[in-house]
Amino acid sequence: MQALPEPVPQVQVVAAASDLRFQSTTTAIIVGRNEIVRQGDTSLADVLKRQPGITLDATPGKEATIRMRGMGSGYVAILLDGVPAPSGFSLESISPDLVERIEIGRAATAETSSQAVAGTINVILRRAGPSTSTPAADASVQFKAGSAVAAGYAAPQLVASTSGRAGTLAYTLTATAKRVTDPIAGVVTEAGATPALLRHTAFTDHQAQDMLELAPRLAWQVTPDDSITAQSYVRKRRFDNAKSSSEGVDTGVFTAYPHAFETYQADALNAYADAAWTRKYEGGAQLTTKLSGFTMTRDAGFVYRGMDLRDNLLATHVVASGPAEHEWTFSGSWRQPLWDRHALATGWELGRKERSEYRREVQTDGAGAQLLATDEHYRATVARSALYIQDEWDINPAWSAYAGLRREDLRTTGAGEGEGGSAAPVNVSAGAWSPVFQALFKPRRAKEDTGPRDQFRVAVTRTYKAPGIIQLVPRRYTVDNDNSATHPDQQGNPALRPELALNIDVAWERSFGSGGMASVSAFHKRIRDITLTRLYENGGVWISTPDNQGGATVQGIEVESKATRGPLSGRFNAARNWSHVDSVPGPDNRIDGQAAWSGNVGLDYAAAAIDAGGTLTLRGPRVNRSSSLLVNADSASRQLDLYAVWKIDKRSRMRLSASDLLHRDASEGVLYDDGAGNALARTIVFRTRTVWRLVWEQTL
Repeated sequence: MQALPEPVPQVQVVAAASDLRFQSTTTAIIVGRNEIVRQGDTSLADVLKRQPGITLDATPGKEATIRMRGMGSGYVAILLDGVPAPSGFSLESISPDLVERIEIGRAATAETSSQAVAGTINVILRRAGPSTSTPAADASVQFKAGSAVAAGYAAPQLVASTSGRAGTLAYTLTATAKRVTDPIAGVVTEAGATPALLRHTAFTDHQAQDMLELAPRLAWQVTPDDSITAQSYVRKRRFDNAKSSSEGVDTGVFTAYPHAFETYQADALNAYADAAWTRKYEGGAQLTTKLSGFTMTRDAGFVYRGMDLRDNLLATHVVASGPAEHEWTFSGSWRQPLWDRHALATGWELGRKERSEYRREVQTDGAGAQLLATDEHYRATVARSALYIQDEWDINPAWSAYAGLRREDLRTTGAGEGEGGSAAPVNVSAGAWSPVFQALFKPRRAKEDTGPRDQFRVAVTRTYKAPGIIQLVPRRYTVDNDNSATHPDQQGNPALRPELALNIDVAWERSFGSGGMASVSAFHKRIRDITLTRLYENGGVWISTPDNQGGATVQGIEVESKATRGPLSGRFNAARNWSHVDSVPGPDNRIDGQAAWSGNVGLDYAAAAIDAGGTLTLRGPRVNRSSSLLVNADSASRQLDLYAVWKIDKRSRMRLSASDLLHRDASEGVLYDDGAGNALARTIVFRTRTVWRLVWEQTL
């Protein structure tokens, strides 16, 4: 799907977002600029969790995972300005200050990645230059300064941006410096029947991250028909984590290391840059080409110290590791209006990604004698190509249609050396033909009719999910203590095949008033070669690996509504999902991590001196049987976020916000039961905390 035309005046973005959604033949939810910045979120992931059908897996201490229709990583295509985002890109890391709007596609299009079984999230970055009408040679400066506080730990932040124009050249430079703190506390409970076991492990994990980012953007109107744009970012991060744990046993025995202390430090560098050239021709034709590059490096050190109940050192594990990724993409498109009612487009994408990783581990006993020393390395390459053609056809005032065809191919090759099994070679090809059809029907009505407008949508698409590098490379990621059926080592599978899906989406939409709308949509997906977890025991060591295990069906329905009355505006959305995995016996043979239901309700107040509002985000519990032996269960989620903005004058604002005011404990667990009397349950309960944030926003 082509990035929809971008409105220049910032004050018109909200209305334009609503209009774009109802005018586009392809189905998409448009999140405008005002909605993105309304609650003062510091990451795009927090903005997305309030959108229909989207949930956020935010287990403390782990990077958040975006889910659509309850389907998570790999099922959702993340795009930057219509092009697949680099593998190291994270929606948690990008600042909402850099984003103009978000297009959430429920159905794939030929122009975007066909690796979109659940849908697409297209992040449209802000254009270079001032966001308001300022004199051509003038520059504007904006900054935000403040701090977040969680459990008494401060996390200061500073965002500064300058933009301007000089003739036909527009520029913007944004700099961000911030600290993120995440104090985590919880309890792990293990209960077994044979042998009898009831063990509790209390832990604390203090995580801190310091980040510095520079993001320049340029736009140059070379001639009336030629324009060049470029944008990039360089992000430097430092991680410092410290975790301690202590066991207590009611029944059974202690693990090998009942007390433990571990530290983790890492330095990471992410850099991205692209340059695009657009040429316009007579008759409305347009040629666009883009070259982009991405690089990521991370060097990490991990130290695990296992101790007895008296804190005597029993063993030390020291690990030095570091992945590095380098990726480039060359893409382009040709667009040509035909016969007044057709918009034909064709294009290509070529890309190559190289990933390497080293891992050196040394294990010693309490006296310092060496028990184990390994040195593993692997390299992998992913070559990607795609060709597509599409046509948007305005058949008549009531009907419009979209048809497209995309061919996408990926080939992953790689091998490693060293101990641990990672030397096995990888040579996997994945790809698919992806035909797409979408149609929009707007019932005709009299010109003088100014009442609500109804329209109906249908989409039929074929998509796929390719396995990632880590899923393919057969290297072992071991646990430091207490390997078990519920806490296994993890290993890739070079024989993993891509998943293929046939998708049908239908929707009814109604627009009314100023930005008011309501919609009901439903979907059905049939997936072939779904990837599940296979658990097995090898020499007394439990290992889990991804494996293709037959088919699955996913269905759901989503409702959404928005309305504005005077200074108040409200919004509501809810989703209900079902799924069935053929190869897993019921009950609860759902796809991994899919919640049965989720929803949001929000209310906002806007006045001359103050804006205020909030959102209640709900997600039901997640219970799924990943095999005949394993059941995973996570608790329900309830989050209340509030904000207030004091508009001191036209250029100065003070913002106060609170995230997760309910701060209910969260839990996740897994149950192993072989049906022969051997059962083991492992549950982790996390304490959650409210994050308060006070920020001063100033425009100069």
